[in-house]
Amino acid sequence: MKKALFITLAFLLAACGVVQPAPQVQPSPIVQTVVVMITPTAAPPTAIELPTEAPTIAPTETPLPAPTETLAPTNTPEPTATTAQQVVNAAATATTGPSSGLTPVYVDNLLGKGVFTNITFSTDKITLNCFPREMQINMTANLPEITRVEMYYRIVDAPSALYPSEWKLVGNLGTDSKGNYFTTFEALDIDPNYRGNEQAWLDFQFIGVNKGGGTVDRTQKIERLVTYYKECP
Repeated sequence: MKKALFITLAFLLAACGVVQPAPQVQPSPIVQTVVVMITPTAAPPTAIELPTEAPTIAPTETPLPAPTETLAPTNTPEPTATTAQQVVNAAATATTGPSSGLTPVYVDNLLGKGVFTNITFSTDKITLNCFPREMQINMTANLPEITRVEMYYRIVDAPSALYPSEWKLVGNLGTDSKGNYFTTFEALDIDPNYRGNEQAWLDFQFIGVNKGGGTVDRTQKIERLVTYYKECP
């Protein structure tokens, strides 16, 4: 029964017309994917600027005070014979005069024996506890071999002159290196053992010494020209 039904349907369909062929399905177009390789264009190298040398900034100079000009020491002229004599004369003037009663002593050149001349003492007396307490001594050496002068003294009790002391070395006189010698002698330069004399004489002798330390010559003993007093005379 069913088979008959199918056959009937087939005839019906054939009667209705030519069977339309099934539409052909167009194949899908093949899309070719073109891969374009884009080579990146190398950018021109950027010029690399090397760091320029850092500008040298000159240090700001702190203005310094202008240096004070150092003056060369003024050479003090060495005293000449006149200057040395002026020193003695000035000292004698300061300690002598009508009111002082002091008298400078000018030693005879015979006592200098030609070795020393112009020997002077600024006063004829010196005291321990009164005025004057010192005196200035000046002289000139006549022999060029003499480069140093030593001074000796002794004290002799007065008025008897029975107990002269031994000779005592005071020291070297100052010099201007031109043959002139000078010093200041004080009552305190006298040995303490002899300062107790109420009155005494001061005797002196000066010895010229050469560069090697040898004695060239000496004065005579200069005796009883200067008087020592313990108190005011």
